[in-house]
Amino acid sequence: MEDTSSLPKNAIFIPLSGTTPPQHPDEPFDANAYKTLKRGISRATDNVNIVSQARSELVLVDSAEDELPVVETPVYTFMLPDLAALEEKFRLFIEKDLIAVAMQNSLENANRLNWWSGFCQKLWPLSTSGDGNCLLHAASLGMWGFHDRLLCLRRTLHTFLSTSLVREALWRRWRRQQTILNSQFGLVYTEQEWRREWNAIVSMASTVPRMRRHSISSTANGETEGDIYESLEEIHVLALAHILRRPIIVVADTILKDMNGEALAPIQFGGVYLPFEYFSSDCHRSPLLLAYDGGHFSALVAMETPNSVLSSAVPLVDSNGDLLPIQFPIDPGTTDQTPDKNQDLSFTDSLTMLNEYLDIVKLDPQGNNESSGKNGLFGSLGRSVGNKLKSKLSRTNSIKNLTVALQSKYTLCALINTDKKHEYHDVMIKNYLQTAAERFRLSPYADQTPRYGAGKSRFYTEVDSESHIKVGQMTPVKATTNVDSTLYLSKSTFYDTVPEGEPCRVEECPFFGSPATKNLCSKCYQQHQQQQND
Repeated sequence: MEDTSSLPKNAIFIPLSGTTPPQHPDEPFDANAYKTLKRGISRATDNVNIVSQARSELVLVDSAEDELPVVETPVYTFMLPDLAALEEKFRLFIEKDLIAVAMQNSLENANRLNWWSGFCQKLWPLSTSGDGNCLLHAASLGMWGFHDRLLCLRRTLHTFLSTSLVREALWRRWRRQQTILNSQFGLVYTEQEWRREWNAIVSMASTVPRMRRHSISSTANGETEGDIYESLEEIHVLALAHILRRPIIVVADTILKDMNGEALAPIQFGGVYLPFEYFSSDCHRSPLLLAYDGGHFSALVAMETPNSVLSSAVPLVDSNGDLLPIQFPIDPGTTDQTPDKNQDLSFTDSLTMLNEYLDIVKLDPQGNNESSGKNGLFGSLGRSVGNKLKSKLSRTNSIKNLTVALQSKYTLCALINTDKKHEYHDVMIKNYLQTAAERFRLSPYADQTPRYGAGKSRFYTEVDSESHIKVGQMTPVKATTNVDSTLYLSKSTFYDTVPEGEPCRVEECPFFGSPATKNLCSKCYQQHQQQQND
């Protein structure tokens, strides 16, 4: 393991290039300096400066000139406000604004997410930008509530994989796991191919866009919005766990299916990623939770529900009671890179690793647990047990007791610390709800006025309720058939009686013909009639 005694605890390092210096509080904020979301908590007008300030404070300015800036990574956990307390239509509006509903439905239907809602808090995937940087966006959202728009985490990830003292250990873990996957397809890499593959893994984390998407939102100086970055893989999640000194649990399905539900390929992302190369005493024990579905990452967060009797924890088993896989669990060392089946993790080894880096609690799936407030449950200790004592007791859980619990009615779960939130969290939530309420009043969700539309047009007219009732009582009248042949100069929105939409039979004529005018447009038909008369 790497010796980090001389470094600030829970700190990561990023290059100076590309970072944004903190602005003076009285200095006007330049909105063009940041890429903004179309929706989300940081979208709120009053949150723009707050998010800017929060981002800048992640970079400490008191580091030595010859050192890289230090980014603190305390055990922050972002939480949604209590949406259940909102009026129903406003709640639906907020959910559509913040939550990745399609991902939630997909994972819940696969029984991978929230199957534990009877004894643990329900988790919600946040809407996350899909620009190739979704892994780092999701991690930033899960901790601080805003995207990794300045690529702070991505830049750190690339630097970590390029220069960190533990990069060789990560390379060995990755090579071992990749060798096992390759063997299933009869693939054997040479040393040169292994290094080329690893260099590609490192390059993927670069902040250089894979492509630049020009759009109408391009800035005046020619810079483009909507850059697309290389998508990241499982080894990048492991590296991120080391950067944050924090376990990461990814909730994902195990099989990629087509639109008919047929299996296409296995999904390898799900499971537990532990910062193996650091002593557990130097790491946070509350996991960062992510969801993965359809090639996309999102942050998984809980909701602030006062007086909830459910635990702030996430199961370490699936709905069948099997332990979640531990990703890249073995470093084969420098002598032999050939995976040895005898090296595979035993059940006891897996429990030992999980217990080393996580606070494990035993919960009854039937919900027969005692509440200890919004922090969740910890056996029958209740409110009298402090966080330090909880951690101490969890670390001394014997593997024998955990094994017995797993084989009995209890479910092993990792305790989530939901008390530690960023200092701007509550202000950001308040500002967002105020801004969202203003947008809601202008949205169709809040509109109760009867409206009549013109076909597929987006233009509507309002009527009073009395007129609306009277119109509804009128006898329907069948529309008259149009026989006016002069209305066929083009394929009209209002008239389209030509079965196949045939164009005018005069070559290079851009208009459409009508059977009544011998499949000529009205203009060509008039010319044809004149020629006949002449």
